[in-house]
Amino acid sequence: MSSVIRTPIQRDPAAPSPRGWPSAKPWGNSHWMTVAEARHAPGLRITDAPYWAALWSQCLQGVLDVKQIPYRKVVHPPYSHKDPQAQQELYEWTAQTSVPTMVYNDGSGKPDLVRNDWLNQLMLAEQIQPEPSLIPRDAGARVLMFGLSHEIMSPQGLMWNGRLCMRDLTDMSNLTPKQRDFFTPENFLGGKYSLNAKQRSPLDNIRECLALLDDQLARNQAAGSRFFVGDALSALDIYWAYGSIMVRLLPHEEMPVMTINRDMYLGMNEALAHDVPERLLEHRNFIFHEFLACPMSVD
Repeated sequence: MSSVIRTPIQRDPAAPSPRGWPSAKPWGNSHWMTVAEARHAPGLRITDAPYWAALWSQCLQGVLDVKQIPYRKVVHPPYSHKDPQAQQELYEWTAQTSVPTMVYNDGSGKPDLVRNDWLNQLMLAEQIQPEPSLIPRDAGARVLMFGLSHEIMSPQGLMWNGRLCMRDLTDMSNLTPKQRDFFTPENFLGGKYSLNAKQRSPLDNIRECLALLDDQLARNQAAGSRFFVGDALSALDIYWAYGSIMVRLLPHEEMPVMTINRDMYLGMNEALAHDVPERLLEHRNFIFHEFLACPMSVD
C-alpha cells in the first residue's frame, strides 16, 4: 500500500553515510536521500529517521499512503549537543529542525513548498491529491476533526504530553549512558519537550484527551459509523492510530522498532494501563488493519 518511492540511488561506494544513518545498515543501496540530494530533487520529499519510527512521521506517512501520494524519504540528521552543526543544512533548507518536514514542488520551476506542522502538511496533501479527502465536508464534523486532531498532534496534546511522560517515567537503568543523556534538561528530549502549560500533570492531560476521544467515538458509533467523525475515514482516525502507541504499544511483531523505542514507552504504558478505553484500542486496530498496511513503517 505504501507510496514511498523505493528506487535505489546510485552513490559512490566510498562516500560516507549521512548523519543519522544506522551503522549496521548499508547506505549505498538505500532509496533514502541526504538533505543535500533532496534539496535539488523534484516531487514530494519527507524527512524521517531510519529505524526510529517517529510518531509524527508515521502520521504523515499514513496520510500520504491512504491518499496514494508518492514520496521520497530524506535522512533527518539527529540532534547532537556534541555536534552543533549536525542540523545546519536541514535548518537552511526548512527553517527548523523537527521531524517530519514535508517539501514539495511540481517540477514547474516554482520554489519548494515547505510544511513543518501536521495541519499544513495535511492541507498540502489534500492539495496534491484531493481524493480520497481526509477532511470531512460537513462543517460540524470538520470542526470536531480538527479540534480533536489538535488534542493529539499539537503542542500540549497527547503526543506532546507523552514525551513529557517519557522523560519522567522511563526506567533509566535500562538505558546506556548515551541514551540517558538524551533525556537530560540540557539536551533534546528533556529540553525541547519541557513545557507543560496545563494545570494538571502530563499523565492527567493524556487521560483527559483519551476521555474526549472515547466520548466522541462512542457518540459516532451510536449513530452507526465506525469512524470518529462522519461516515468515512478522516485524518483524525489515522492520527489516533499512531498516537495510541504513546499509551499502548503494539505487539513487537507489528512495531519492529529499536529496543530504546519500546523502553521509552513502557513506564507510560504501565501508568496508563487502566485508563485506555477498550473502544479506542479496538478502533486503533480496525484502522491499522483496514487502512494502514504496515502499522509502523521502519526502514
